[in-house]
Formats: sequence, structure tokens, C-alpha cells
Amino acid sequence: MPSFDVQAILRGDGNQLGDALATLANTPAASDKTIDTRTPDELRQELATRVYRQLIARPQLDLQLLPLFAAVETALVAQIAQDDRFYSDIDHPLRRTLESILPAASHWYARDAKPSQQFYDRISSLLNTLTAHWQNKTAPESALSEFSQWLASEDKRAALLESRLCETELGNQKLTLAQTRVVTLLNNHLAQRPLPLDLHSAITLSLKSELQYWAFNTPATALNELPLWVHWQRILPSLGQLFSHGNIQVDDQQLYSQIPALLTELERSLAHTTSNTQAYQQLVDQLSQCLMMAIQKQPQEIALFPALPLPDGQTTANTKVPLALLQATETVKLGDWIVMRGDDQEAIRCKLVLKDANLDQLLFVDHTGRKVMSKTNKDFALCLSTGLAQPLQLTPLGMIIEQQLTALITQANQCVKVQLLKQKQKAEALVRAFMAEQEALKEAAERERQAEQARLQAELDARQAAAHKAMAEARLLADEQQRRAAEQAAEQARLTREREAAQAAEALQREQTAATTANELQVGAWLEINNASTAPGLRAKLSVIIGATGKYIFADQVGRKVAEYSREQLVQQLISGELKVLRNGDNFEEQLAKVIRGLRRDVN
Repeated sequence: MPSFDVQAILRGDGNQLGDALATLANTPAASDKTIDTRTPDELRQELATRVYRQLIARPQLDLQLLPLFAAVETALVAQIAQDDRFYSDIDHPLRRTLESILPAASHWYARDAKPSQQFYDRISSLLNTLTAHWQNKTAPESALSEFSQWLASEDKRAALLESRLCETELGNQKLTLAQTRVVTLLNNHLAQRPLPLDLHSAITLSLKSELQYWAFNTPATALNELPLWVHWQRILPSLGQLFSHGNIQVDDQQLYSQIPALLTELERSLAHTTSNTQAYQQLVDQLSQCLMMAIQKQPQEIALFPALPLPDGQTTANTKVPLALLQATETVKLGDWIVMRGDDQEAIRCKLVLKDANLDQLLFVDHTGRKVMSKTNKDFALCLSTGLAQPLQLTPLGMIIEQQLTALITQANQCVKVQLLKQKQKAEALVRAFMAEQEALKEAAERERQAEQARLQAELDARQAAAHKAMAEARLLADEQQRRAAEQAAEQARLTREREAAQAAEALQREQTAATTANELQVGAWLEINNASTAPGLRAKLSVIIGATGKYIFADQVGRKVAEYSREQLVQQLISGELKVLRNGDNFEEQLAKVIRGLRRDVN
């Protein structure tokens, strides 16, 4: 009796599927003596039901579409069950119908917009029409053709909207990136630093506008080589350190050493092209005047410079995301569909249509090509890591059919084995009866032979007994001596092994403890350093962890670098006691939880 082959059925051998169903209907399971009373047609009905329910199960369809497809389950399953060619013929009409409807339906989700409602109405109308045709046993080609034409036109319109949206979004993202870069530069050096009130508006308007112009019109890779940008990267750090206010006081030596150099730098910056020469000249003149008044100790109205707000949708650049999470976004390609979930667990099905390596923004649209959301790489990485975003992985109909047929054919082949086992058991029973008769004759002859052999063996045993006794006594004496020697050697070896194991366990414990301590270190941790290269009992703060090179950099209380170790050096010095952890740094999970809560609010 041959076994059944899933691949042969998928290639068009429908007879195998019929034989497999017939086998299942008439063969008891190996652990059950009762025969399955279901008919092959009932088994076909169950197989079709499993295929259809897996096809429309989550995440295949949005929850609001499921009732529509569930309503036509009875009629559609009946259509599948009446023709085994559905499983083996990829051009089967019903199979092509499902493969044309479900991919489009899988990208839909409920949205308060006319195109979303229109798609829902079209799908509902099509399914009702198909059900009526199947019940009347008529062909639904006209309804399918009309739906396909409408869907093609909608896809074309969606592609056009995507193209226009991407062009617009690229310009907006480029401007937003330029604004963010300039605001971050100014905030990093001037926010909450004392500055003359006369400079506040000049920096907020003139300087910010000038820097944004160059950040927008200069490629990111070339911006740090732009002369005017380079000048202000040197000017801004010093500018925020030269004016006294309240508890922030600047000594005279600092003024005398930095202001002349700053004035020279401002004068040199005038030699470069600017977007608004007159406004930039006024900015330099005003800033130079304020610096001269500072060095001459003339009174000025000073106030803390307020932090400039980032553009809408931008987060602080200080948010740290592990490299492994950022790399997870690389697996999501243009055209991939994503399911985003908010706090209310509402599923948003969207497609990635814009992912520019030079812009830190990802753009997502719905099935109609309309914008759903945009995310930075950091935000999207956090969404992926927390499960708020998941790739929409749909199972094709062909794969579902193969999975369900595999389970059914495996069961049918098991039934074939049961039938073969029964036939084998009958044949074995006949063979056992014949063998039992032959065995009885052999046993009688064997008893006679064994009686004669026993007599001869008794005589031989008597002659060998005396010799064996003497040899046994000699062997006992030798064995006793060997046993005592072996016990002494084993005891000595055991003691040696225990001593070595104890030493190894102690060394391993020290290494594991040091490695665990190194893994738990966070930026901000304080350690005590006791080695030949530093002062005894030096206390240092872990300032930087460079993940790419495994470097740990320590600084003293005023921020000066005092030590730098690789991870291996750090672990060895923790083992030797040259480094002692006084206090660990901040917990990354607490920071991550805060970011996630903010992201969830953004999604809503």
C-alpha cells in the first residue's frame, strides 16, 4: 500500500487527495479501536474550513473586516469542498478570486476617511454578490472584473499620492533636519547660559536664520567643512562662558584670554559668503560690542538664554538607543507593511514609503497612499523593540494549503501504517505457529543432548576443581595487594582533584563577579582606582562607554579624564581589586520606559 505525497497533490495529483480522505474515513487510529464514522465529504468540509479560517485569521485581516468574511464562510467553504482541484491548481477560479481579494483586504484598517469606508463598502458588496452567485451556481466573473478594475484604479491613485507625498515630505524633512541641527547646536552651548539681553533676539533671529540657511543648502557630509559653520562651532562654546549672572561668575583672566580670540574669529567670519550680508554684519557688530563691554567691565543687562524649542515631532538628540535596536530598523525595507498599535491596541496597517539615509525620518502611508505617520529612526526602533510596531507578515494561500495538506497527509500516512501493521501482525501469527511446532521438536532433541553433556561435564569439572582452587587462592592474594595499591592511588588523586577544583572554582567566581560588575556599570558610576598609574584611593566617574570599541573612560569630579580601560582591562582590574565600584550609574530600563510612554502618546 503506497504512502501519500503532499508535493504530488500540489502538482495536480487530485486522486491522491481523494484516496487519502477515503483512508482517513475508514481506518481507526493506532490508539483507538473504533473506526472514524466521518465520510470523505465531511472530511473535505473540515479541511476547507481550516484553510479558510487560517486565511482570514489575524493578522491577515483587520478585526472590522472579519465579520464580512465570516458571513460568507458557509458558502465559500462549500465551494472549496466540492472541487479538490482547488488545492492543486493555482489557476483554479475560486483560488484566483481569494488571491485577488485578500492581499488588498489585508492592508485595510478602519480609518475615519471616505476612501477607507469606500473600500469597506466595495468588499462587502463583492462578498455578497459572490455568495449569491455561488448559491445560484452562476459565474461571478463580471463582479470580479469590476472589482479588479476599481482596485487597479485605486492602486494607481494611491501610487500617485505616495509619489507626491514623498516629494513634499522630503522637502519638509530636509527643512526640519536643518532646523533641528541648528537648534541643537545653539542649545548645546548657549541654553541656560548668561548672555546680554541685546543678544537674545539677534541669536534667535539672525544667527539661527543664517545657520539654518547653510544647514538646509549644504549636504550633511560637507556641513562640518563649511568655513562659516566651522567658525561658529568655535565661537559658540566660548560665547556661553564669558558673561556673569547670579551664581555664574567669570574671572577676569578668562575674559582677557578668550574675548580677543573670539573677536578675531568673528572678524574672520565676515570674509565668507552669507545669505544676508547686512543682517550678518549687524549680528557680528552687536556681538563684538557686547564682548568689548564685558572686557571693559561696562554694565550690561544679562539674563539666561532660554533653550530654543525643537521643531514639531522632533525629540532631543540626547536620547540614547542601543545600536542593536537601531540596526533592527535596517530589516524594514521600502514597501514593507507594518502594524502599529497604540495604548488602545488599535491596529494601524501602514506601508513604509520613504526611508532616506540622509534624513532621520521614516514616512508611513495607508493603502490609499495617504500619510499615516512619520517616525525618526530612534522612535521606530523603540516601537519595534517594545512590540508597538510589528512587520505585517501575511501567509499566502498557497502556503496555507500546503500546511493544511501536510497535516492531513501525515495523518493519512499514519493510517496507512496502521493497515500495514495489521497485515503484518496476521502474517506474523502464522509464522509463530509454525515456529512453535518446530521449536517443540528441537527442544526434545536438545534435552537428550544436554543430559549426556552434563555427565561428561561433571567429570571434567571434578578434575579442574583442584587446579582452580589453588589458582583462585593465588589470584585472591594478588588481587588484594593490587586493590590496596589502587585505593591508595585513587585517594591521592581524589585529594589532588579536589584541591585543583577548589582553586579553579574560586578563580572562576572572581572572574564571573568582575564580568557581571562590568556589565552592570552605567554612565555615571563612581569607582575607586588603586594602581601604580594613579594616586592611591583616586575616585573617578565613568563618563563614557564606547560600545563599538569596548572603551570605558573615567573622569574626576571636574570632568578631567583620569583613566581609560578596555573591557578586558576593566574586568582584570576588578578581579585584582585595583578597581572598586562605589556607586553604579542610572538604570537604562527606567530611561527606556519614559521614552516608551512618550512614544505611545505620539501614536495616539
